[in-house]
Amino acid sequence: MKCIICHGEEISPADVFEEIAVGSNIVRVPLTVMLCRGCGERYYTRANMRHLEGVREDIANQRARLDEVGKVLQFR
Repeated sequence: MKCIICHGEEISPADVFEEIAVGSNIVRVPLTVMLCRGCGERYYTRANMRHLEGVREDIANQRARLDEVGKVLQFR
């Protein structure tokens, strides 16, 4: 498989976080995707996309179990 962006051939599975915005918060969802080691382009499977859609639905319906992992502060 060649990368559609940089045409590199170093594409392999990698653990990444996909970020979903929920109001002023960010939900980080761990996924394993195919990743181009040359440019960072991510390749998602149908299963990855279905999982993300399910997470979004769970968040919208307040069924998601979310852990608070830190805090973001904004300078004024």
